[in-house]
Amino acid sequence: MRRFGKQSALMVCVAVLVLWATGTASAAPKAVLTFEKTVEPFLVKHCVDCHDGTSKKTQLNLESVKHDFSVGKTADLWVEAMQMLQFDEMPPPKKKRPDAIAKANVIAWVLQELDKSGRSDLYHKKLLAPEYGNWVSHEKLFSGEIETLPFSPSRLWRFSPAIFGSKGFGRARSPFTYVTPETGIRDYATMSQVDQSTVQMMLIAAEQFLEEREKKGEFKRFAAGQPSLQEQELSDTLRREFLRVIGRDPSPAEGAKYLAFLKKNIAAGSGIDGLKTTIKAMFLSPEAIYRMEFGLGDADEHGRRHLSPEELAHALAYALTDQAPDRTKVIQLAYEKGELKTSEDAARVVRQMLEEELSAGKSRGRQLPRIMRFFEEFFGFDRAGEVFKDNERKRREKIPQWNTSFLIRDAKLLIGHILKRDRDVIAQLLTTNRYFIAHPGDNQYAKEAYDARIAEITAPGYVAAQVAMAKEQIDRRQERTVAEKYSPEEIERRLDDARKNAEKTVLKFKTALDEGINPFPNGARGMGGDLLYIAPYNLPTNNRIEQQRWNWPIEQPLQMPKEQRAGLLTHPAWLAAWSLNDGNDPIHRGIWVRERLLAGVIQDVPPDVDANVPTDPHRTLRERLDVIRAERCWNCHRKINPLGETFEMFDDWGRYRTHHYFNEDGELVTRRDKEFDKLLAADKLKTREVDASGAITGSGDAEVDGDVRNAVDMLHRLGRSERARHSFIRHLFRYFMGRNEMLSDSKTLIEAEQAYLENGGSFKALVVSLLSSDSFLYRR
Repeated sequence: MRRFGKQSALMVCVAVLVLWATGTASAAPKAVLTFEKTVEPFLVKHCVDCHDGTSKKTQLNLESVKHDFSVGKTADLWVEAMQMLQFDEMPPPKKKRPDAIAKANVIAWVLQELDKSGRSDLYHKKLLAPEYGNWVSHEKLFSGEIETLPFSPSRLWRFSPAIFGSKGFGRARSPFTYVTPETGIRDYATMSQVDQSTVQMMLIAAEQFLEEREKKGEFKRFAAGQPSLQEQELSDTLRREFLRVIGRDPSPAEGAKYLAFLKKNIAAGSGIDGLKTTIKAMFLSPEAIYRMEFGLGDADEHGRRHLSPEELAHALAYALTDQAPDRTKVIQLAYEKGELKTSEDAARVVRQMLEEELSAGKSRGRQLPRIMRFFEEFFGFDRAGEVFKDNERKRREKIPQWNTSFLIRDAKLLIGHILKRDRDVIAQLLTTNRYFIAHPGDNQYAKEAYDARIAEITAPGYVAAQVAMAKEQIDRRQERTVAEKYSPEEIERRLDDARKNAEKTVLKFKTALDEGINPFPNGARGMGGDLLYIAPYNLPTNNRIEQQRWNWPIEQPLQMPKEQRAGLLTHPAWLAAWSLNDGNDPIHRGIWVRERLLAGVIQDVPPDVDANVPTDPHRTLRERLDVIRAERCWNCHRKINPLGETFEMFDDWGRYRTHHYFNEDGELVTRRDKEFDKLLAADKLKTREVDASGAITGSGDAEVDGDVRNAVDMLHRLGRSERARHSFIRHLFRYFMGRNEMLSDSKTLIEAEQAYLENGGSFKALVVSLLSSDSFLYRR
């Protein structure tokens, strides 16, 4: 069988010199922009009315500003002006917004002049960081005017924690971590370089792995007192270890090198220690730490180098899985047949892998784990369990079970369903009101489990069978336990409890069936224990014994009220993940929408600004946020709050709401327990309608921009917008490429959108386009 071969050692050395942080500036288009034709008309039209030296508010006089970037103060001033345009701080909000392309050209002119003056390195380096992902002009990326051919800079890409975890190193802790923020796209190639601490952690991981194997007796053939090993046995052992650590067979030269090293180590110490030292050396080799993408294939007339078949095999495998290519049958077979060389080859392989996995609804499975991981990193709903919620609050606010793992599971089932249908995927993710709740995600299995459970519980012998099962468990315990055996009275009590619980279960199921309610088949595999966790969906809850009040749909997804739910951003998992421990978080929700659906940029909070929201028990959160509408804060928050406050139609548990309640002292009442019911019945509460109104700005579409009633209204506007589609594609690009977009990636992004639209909104077509694009296949 053909194995994946050895990367060139020379190219490893060369790659250190060409890490792509040095290549970003070269991606700019070659057209030369001039101050007279590009900048001056823009300033006259949008800026000099205020910045003419006469306004008391604006001390900057743009009419007298030079444009010689060799002067440090001049360059700094233009960089500041560029950032004001980038952040949409200028022109002021009340002024007419400039043409997006004209603004992007002014920004490009500043970068061009920085390049000429040799002052652009720091700025371009900053653009590599994930928090600056939207800084490249959105309008220019999708304008079609960029003619530079796409490529990715040559690079070493450090393995991710997920890839390390898939290598089968037992309980050894991953030496790799993400250097990106906790939210958003995590695996950025340019930032993941190996430092001294990583090397030390790699050695510790190797020692943990080898120690675990030694305890299992895997190295006993090398123990003292064993017959001397023949050279062939040593070579075979090294080949197996090399394959396990590196993922391929060693070349003849590598085999000879490690064999000599092993003999030397054995001579210097014991056989086991010598072997372990040799294996540790494998752990420190470049291929145990880095993915290597240099472009070892043919070069074209533009100086771009195509990935070699071996590089392409690894790139595709790690784009979709956490496994080396020889662990992925489709990739391995294509490589062995010599059918992994061209864009068409890559497209065919990716399409086959996606068809086999997504068409079967297996996006949560092991074969393509990175598909679901993208949605987790993009939406961030999987963080719901990390937001602490106080137990006393749960009791007061009538949340009988805060099971975020079930909410996250429901969200993943919804994504899997949308991907399986593969039609209008982006819009469906943002607008659908059809959810999976307390369901296995497979209607055929759900029906079979339901029928089996009904038959079991309504059978005449169900109660007796449950008592007999309890008796067997007690008997087994009595046999195992020497001391503290159950007394006859305790045994009788336990059997009586089993009988009563079984009778209650039978009554619950029969009552539900008589009332036309589908009993939830708790106890069936994949169903969960009860319906306690469903309160965030505004559904009535019950435990195993309580009478069921919700008519559980056997076939799902089920239709939620269309005025209450629209896609993943109104799903309780997302709302919980983007909340605080004691309430909603409209600021970060608004930032999420601005950055991920509108491709916007938000300025950092100035260090002298107090970002705390004042407390006041008499006012709602939205009312307390009025302080942010002060002029200084509103320059940034005008882009955040009108988006994030639309989610005030939900509480931080994810429940839809229409009113706030206040007691006789005018204090906000958040409890929803029996005490709340008493106050409500006694007419001691006053109500006020929830204000979830907001506005969309900056979508680039006059029909999308404007006031919205609430989050559902906003998402139906944004969900099918061009801007949201483009922004989603940009984030998917970053996920697969491990870097931010450059202007030279324009062709790749436009072609990906075309593939998506031409195939009816197909996510699979989008992935195939990106993973067979020039940005993915070429290096420079």
